Amino acid sequence: MKVRSDMPAEERQSAEEKIADRLLGSSLFSEAGCVYIYVSRKDEADTRQIISESLRRKKRVAAPRVRGKHMMEFCYIRSMADLRPGVFGIPEPGPWCPKAPYPAEDILVVMPGIAFDRTGARLGYGGGFYDAYLGKDTGCILAALAFSGQIADEIPVEEHDIRVGYIFTEKEMITCF
Repeated sequence: MKVRSDMPAEERQSAEEKIADRLLGSSLFSEAGCVYIYVSRKDEADTRQIISESLRRKKRVAAPRVRGKHMMEFCYIRSMADLRPGVFGIPEPGPWCPKAPYPAEDILVVMPGIAFDRTGARLGYGGGFYDAYLGKDTGCILAALAFSGQIADEIPVEEHDIRVGYIFTEKEMITCF
């Protein structure tokens, strides 16, 4: 997305720190028993600080691993060293990392996306991985990280699209209910 790629480095770093601080300071994070989170790449808001801080705070952390077309699973990691280049070059847990269970009520799932709206609609990358994985409602907490420029007036959705409940930007935490 052009908004992300056009951000000057200093502005991006400041925004990423604010996004991470907002998530890490939230009750959603403090009350979560475990954090399921993607590993950022390219011009996505950085998740590495959140992953490292989650591990430092002794939270269980699980990252996605692609298992096939539209199929993924989450696996526990103990450190960033557990990550290896996976499908599409996205860092994912190595084969030695244990599979995490399907997310329950006390799990915070942080989803990636290109754009979002205030209703929680999400424009993903087109693979449908999160929509397929989260197709069942388990009561887990669904959140996203975004730069404020990624918040659109409206995102078109289809019946199978999973919405997030919360969006953390450098300017605010958006509650999407």
